[in-house]
Amino acid sequence: MNAKALIGTWALVATEWRRADGMHANPFGANAVGILIYEASGYMSAQVMRDGRASPAEGVAAGIDSAMTSASPGYVAYFGSYVVDEAAQTVTHQIIGSAFPAWVGAKVPRRFAISGNRLTLSDSVVTADGVPAEAETTWERLE
Repeated sequence: MNAKALIGTWALVATEWRRADGMHANPFGANAVGILIYEASGYMSAQVMRDGRASPAEGVAAGIDSAMTSASPGYVAYFGSYVVDEAAQTVTHQIIGSAFPAWVGAKVPRRFAISGNRLTLSDSVVTADGVPAEAETTWERLE
């Protein structure tokens, strides 16, 4: 698979964590939404959001601190550059900015596979309760 196949805009179809203890988890819920963009220039952006997140009682009139407090749970976003290793079938996101400050400067490799108009990114992770898992996101190319 060549690196140019990643270029484009992708909409989130599903997220799933398959845990080593046999449990399956969907950290963003069944109706999560997201967008992933790979530019030919070598830059990328990713956003994933749980459906139905709480909104501040003040609505759009809420101050930035109140809005950010309610916005963070269930929302992941980052941007940066990316490098593809075609032989290993991996794409490494080199994070420049993120909703999670600890991710800034990180290099995050993902295995990738493209079948038709679907892109699957996967990674080995450890859950919050210490169980190894395979995390997978499936994306569909937007035309």
